[in-house]
Amino acid sequence: MELKELLVVAEEAGRSLIDSAEKDLDANVPKCPEWNNSELLNHLKMVWWFGASQISAGDETVRTAPSDEMKDSPLSQLEHLLNAFQIKNFSSPCWSWTSNKTVGFWVRRMAHENTVHNLDAEEALGVRSSISNLLALDGIEEKLFLIRESDVNFPNNSIHLHCTDCEGEWMVSASSGELEVTREHGKGDAAVRGKAEDILLYLWGRGQENLECFGDEEAINNWSSIGP
Repeated sequence: MELKELLVVAEEAGRSLIDSAEKDLDANVPKCPEWNNSELLNHLKMVWWFGASQISAGDETVRTAPSDEMKDSPLSQLEHLLNAFQIKNFSSPCWSWTSNKTVGFWVRRMAHENTVHNLDAEEALGVRSSISNLLALDGIEEKLFLIRESDVNFPNNSIHLHCTDCEGEWMVSASSGELEVTREHGKGDAAVRGKAEDILLYLWGRGQENLECFGDEEAINNWSSIGP
């Protein structure tokens, strides 16, 4: 997806999750059992605060500690982040923990962070919206990119991811500590098949109840919710 489209997603999903969470701040978040909706919002405020600080600092060489105070309300903090995006170009330099040290990294990161957590907030209320195939495919690629560039121990097995409602297949494996991701059909130790949005949520550790899973159960569990 284009970054300008993802920026719209970041705003819309962010506003939606605030609206959902504030309807019942004490509701437990099923996919994040250590949080209720109030704690979910506190997490997002921290993420938005940190991201805005990296964008505003514009220093790609060092992780910047936030210099301004966190805003009182989630909405104010989200709008502070959105304002930071408006001031900078997508190609402007800023820190990230990956090789993509531009504002564009944070646009994509916030679009998917907000999208998944919006579903978390909705689920706490017993409702569920959907993720478009285009956004889900972008999110799968983004998640695999983050895993590849993160300091994590990769499972010693392979998995094939296969979207059933659109074109999208990946072989994921690790060799000598390096993650290998190819866009192809293949046979791994395990396979996960289903809608693009459900594969995205699987990679975010949101379960596999809507997926067809084959092969090594340990591999299926290991490749879910790995990395940031």
